[in-house]
Amino acid sequence: MFEEREVSYIEAAPLLKKCGLNPVDNADYRVGIFDEEDELAATGALVGDMLQMIAVDPALQGEDLSVRVVTHLVGAAARRGIFCLHLFTKSSSVKFFEGIGFQTVAHVPGEVGLLEWGSPGIREFCQALEKKKDVTAQKVGAIVMNANPFTAGHRYLAETAAAACDKVYILAVEEDLSEFPFRVRLDLIRQGTADLPNVTVLPGGRYVISSLTFPAYFSRDAARARLQSEIDAEIFASHIAPALGITERFMGEEPLSPSTAIYNEVVKARLEKSGIPVRIIPRKRQAEKEEVISASEVRRLLAEGKTEEAIRLLPVTTADYIRMHENEVRQWVRK
Repeated sequence: MFEEREVSYIEAAPLLKKCGLNPVDNADYRVGIFDEEDELAATGALVGDMLQMIAVDPALQGEDLSVRVVTHLVGAAARRGIFCLHLFTKSSSVKFFEGIGFQTVAHVPGEVGLLEWGSPGIREFCQALEKKKDVTAQKVGAIVMNANPFTAGHRYLAETAAAACDKVYILAVEEDLSEFPFRVRLDLIRQGTADLPNVTVLPGGRYVISSLTFPAYFSRDAARARLQSEIDAEIFASHIAPALGITERFMGEEPLSPSTAIYNEVVKARLEKSGIPVRIIPRKRQAEKEEVISASEVRRLLAEGKTEEAIRLLPVTTADYIRMHENEVRQWVRK
């Protein structure tokens, strides 16, 4: 007989280490399954809508304890109002999770798979995108943009794509891990491209460069960046591009961020394998300094109180917003 109950990080950490996992104390909820001697036999954690740190004592493999852990966590998530769950697993475990009801969203053979259970998931997300699809357009471009904040460089990229395509979709990174909140970034992208009639700005949701598909976008771990870039590229190629009828993707050249440069390289290779050409557009430069325009430079200047210097790197729409909300913006960039 086994007993299921909530456990602490301290209780779970020894088993996680025994199973070769690196324990992280970030769970919203953690379950433990105990044997008759009250020894921890299996554990797993719920982090937002992610299932993580699922581990079973090697001496008890074959007892279906992984299934019990997952079933318990699904129930715990439902009690929190979460009905679509995701997990990353090594390639060798993909079939196991598919066998208990998970669907594969993306799989890098020999490396890792991203799977999900429940809804609304990738299918519902793509169905919503399809409703935005311009069925009359033949050349359809896509840009994925964080825009933290929307700069003259982002505007230049949008203009370039708009001039080359019948229709352009800008997918705004929805993850709220940037200094400028998503609601502000989305609005600034929309305002900054409002005069481009063939450009539509859409929220990127959970499947476009989020911590779900690409945690390394927000870190400098180059090895993880490449692997997660492959997951993100697979999702775009297999799900998002078909939903919107994308025929070409536009990306800004990345001379400053190593992880984003890796992302560009991996996405370009994966999309072109699917017949979707990728155009890497050289960064727009400051006329007086010949330096590339970057959102990080804008944030630095704002944090130092050099608002007018920062505004020279921005389109009028973003500049007007910053002038109107200067105190609030300064608090964001100083965090």
